[in-house]
Amino acid sequence: MRTLKLLTLSVTFILTGCMSLAPDYQRPQSPVPQQFSRSQNTLVSTQTGYQDTGWRAFFVDPQVKQLIAQALVNNRDLRMAALKVQEAQAKYGVTDADRYPQLNAQASKTYSGKLEGDTATQREYQAGLDLKFDLDFFGRLKNLSEADRQNYFASEEARRAVHILVIANVSQGYFNQRLAYAQLQIAQETLTNYQRSYALIEKQLVTGSSNVLALEQARGVIESTRSDIAKRQGELARANNALQLLLGTYHDLPNEGARSDVDINSVALPPSLSSHILLQRPDIMEAEHGLLAANASIGAARAAFFPSITLTSSLSASSTDLSDLFSAGGMWNFMPKIELPIFNAGRNQSSLVLAEIRQQQSVVNYEQKIQTAFKEVADALVLRQSLADQITAQQRYLASLQITLQRARVFYQNGAASYLEVLDAERALFSTRQALLDLNYSRQVNEITLFAALGGGWIE
Repeated sequence: MRTLKLLTLSVTFILTGCMSLAPDYQRPQSPVPQQFSRSQNTLVSTQTGYQDTGWRAFFVDPQVKQLIAQALVNNRDLRMAALKVQEAQAKYGVTDADRYPQLNAQASKTYSGKLEGDTATQREYQAGLDLKFDLDFFGRLKNLSEADRQNYFASEEARRAVHILVIANVSQGYFNQRLAYAQLQIAQETLTNYQRSYALIEKQLVTGSSNVLALEQARGVIESTRSDIAKRQGELARANNALQLLLGTYHDLPNEGARSDVDINSVALPPSLSSHILLQRPDIMEAEHGLLAANASIGAARAAFFPSITLTSSLSASSTDLSDLFSAGGMWNFMPKIELPIFNAGRNQSSLVLAEIRQQQSVVNYEQKIQTAFKEVADALVLRQSLADQITAQQRYLASLQITLQRARVFYQNGAASYLEVLDAERALFSTRQALLDLNYSRQVNEITLFAALGGGWIE
């Protein structure tokens, strides 16, 4: 008889974990092309291993590596993401605990007596154990637990996404600081050249080989350049402030004037890039876990239409003497309970409709994430070629302007050209040098964007 009871109990436990009314999960069809077009992929190399590229290998500059490592320790966004993972894990633990038997112990002491007559106080001690277990035949508790488990996994992917975002933002902030400093340096060098030209024109004015118009023109470009220097100083200060916020600490920033021949490694990609690579992005994996959680919620909503069975049992003992509490015998009871929903004004049906709508929203969110990711990668690939062409053309233009400025100065000294032609050449050279800096910065940012858009940066 005891063996039969144990067998019955074992079968009950097994049956409670077998049934689930959640719909079978099928990953939605990808709403983007299977391959990135060749026009978007003209600059990729034939190297492979892009999935496993870590940020320490991608970035070459030792200063940016140090800053990223510092940010990964102190950045508050990353800390908040880690705490949300712990929160989701704890919530999953709370929900999953409901699937298992709940055993509670209780003890009490009661004082009683008559208001009149015998005023002696009587004492009674009580102790007992209560056992409660929901037989989850239709998987309601199992699906609720699965939904929170998938939400926990989603929070892990969200933390990975924040991790990659911090790396991208810190590196972009670092190169923005370098850009601001380089632009300030060019403006200061240009101001020095303008001041030398002004001093030369002053001497020529005394000897009669120049005029007041050329002197005022030289004074004008000096003041214009001073205005640009003040602007660049403000940009550098804001770049430093933004970088400190990302780092999460206000220690000394890296040397602004430090130069490096290499900044980052280009993202190595195969000649034919499949859009399947997008599925490794943490934000897309987060959306998929959200879709799995929505599926499980449908299963829990469906199970609410079916009976629920709860087994409750208790052991108790009572005595007027504490020493005899457990020797005086006790009582036991066993109370199986079944609840069948009959009428609840459409609550269960509305809950199911709500779960299905949220599941459809999760599908749309998943598809939107993939489309956004596809656009980010496609834009970065196209911009690669565009920026390379612009930088090449700008370098050639810069070389031409340097020759033009040299000849304009010679012509001016020989009286064959006015000082206005020298000024035009100097202004064009100044703006072209700054434009070339902007293009190089855009190339760096675009490589970082492509690196992050492909889900890189997680591996140390």
